[in-house]
Amino acid sequence: MSADALIAHFEQQKSRALGNARRRDAGLYYTPAHLAARVVEIALREGGIATGRVLDPCAGAGAFLVAAARAGLRDLHGFDLDPEALRVARQALRLCGAKARLRRADALRVAPRRHADLLISNPPYGHVREPPERAFLLREFPALRGGEIDRYCAFLLRALQLVRPGGAAALLVPDTWMFLARGGALREAVLAQAEVAAIVDLGKPFASAKDTRVQAVVLVRRPALVRPAYVGRGAAELSPVSREELAAAARRGWFVYRSAEERALCTAMESISVPLGSACLVGYGMRTGANARHVGRRDPGPGESGLVGGEDVVPYALRWRPKTLLDPEPLLALVRRQLGTARVAVQRIRTNAQVPWARWLEAAPVPADRVCLDSLSTLSCADGRRLWALLALLQSVALQRYHRLRTTDVNVKPSSLRELPVPRVLLEDPVELATLARRRARAGARQAHALDRRIDACVYALFGLSERLVHSAERGFWGERFAKEIQELERCMSDPSGKLAAQEEIA
Repeated sequence: MSADALIAHFEQQKSRALGNARRRDAGLYYTPAHLAARVVEIALREGGIATGRVLDPCAGAGAFLVAAARAGLRDLHGFDLDPEALRVARQALRLCGAKARLRRADALRVAPRRHADLLISNPPYGHVREPPERAFLLREFPALRGGEIDRYCAFLLRALQLVRPGGAAALLVPDTWMFLARGGALREAVLAQAEVAAIVDLGKPFASAKDTRVQAVVLVRRPALVRPAYVGRGAAELSPVSREELAAAARRGWFVYRSAEERALCTAMESISVPLGSACLVGYGMRTGANARHVGRRDPGPGESGLVGGEDVVPYALRWRPKTLLDPEPLLALVRRQLGTARVAVQRIRTNAQVPWARWLEAAPVPADRVCLDSLSTLSCADGRRLWALLALLQSVALQRYHRLRTTDVNVKPSSLRELPVPRVLLEDPVELATLARRRARAGARQAHALDRRIDACVYALFGLSERLVHSAERGFWGERFAKEIQELERCMSDPSGKLAAQEEIA
């Protein structure tokens, strides 16, 4: 049996023994051999460390240490809490003609005799829920304060304590720490201690966690050479990002997975816009705390409130599955915030479809007599025309593309919506876009796409984008359908009033 097969067999058996729930609670997502090799390759290329003491603080069955041995590294060390996993790691390394000093220990608490030159690891993921462990982590890492504590975020900071000054830490972690609103202090703490040498998007490699998008992040503990961070997506190199840019954006989030052209697109859209949060009120839907008690699957009766959730929203419309608020007394304050005000509802969990044209922002108008649940984010304002125009803006290709370039998070949270760009000219005159949105909401399936393209043409005009940047947005959104879709868009852009299209329909 090869080292890779030995590790994979152990991890499969371990997963079966734990079961999905216990494995998720432990935050265990095992690393495929090719992915460990890729992280080690990035670490050696971008971290500036070619030799020396190598440590995996969450060694498991040894996937990263085997990858390091194959890359020619020899002074190998590892910690893990699972003695059976460490036994497998020793066997796997022997099969590669290598050995390591492995120790059963908690890497968050152990005090090694020497710092590592290079740290490589796939730390555990998931939220820490046990009060004693939360209290310990908050004492050790104050930058984690402010909400849920993710295990991997603790290891980002711990890794920098385990490497020497000038040493490098390369971790395979979810990329959400870069842009979550509550991660501002964490990002600042990382920058205070390290240079970010590389950030590489490695997609969604874990079948057991299909929504988890991961990255290889390489941090070099200060003092270190200050240079732009390498940014990549898979094997493709994207636009590098400077330390100054990371520092300036640490509080609001890092949005780095962009080519030079994609960065230009986002900058152009932002330059003539205001944040959506200044154009309308953006918030969460109502959290009942106990849906079994408060949500009835039936039509509302007299005096009862209908409920709307994520399952009901498709672009520009509600396909409502009747739901009624039961036992409303404990929730009256939350209900009153919504009743009487029309809203635009945005699904909080975006699509998992892999085709590039799948819409990550799915929004629909919600009447004033319905209450949105917390599976939705909501937009509201006193100006009905503005609200309809904002609905069309959210559904446009331009905003869909911008949003994808801004985050990989599966949750469409109010914090991310508030930062979306709204052209100032739209706020001055929302009539044209609002009219198109109302038409689109009434349209049948045959007319829907043509109206979508007309809305896209209107939105591009509001942003004043050059032909090059329009093509960049369209190509990124449509992929293989670009050639066909750009022709239809250009027909709409050459006929902004829609008169020619109307004449063709009559003919």
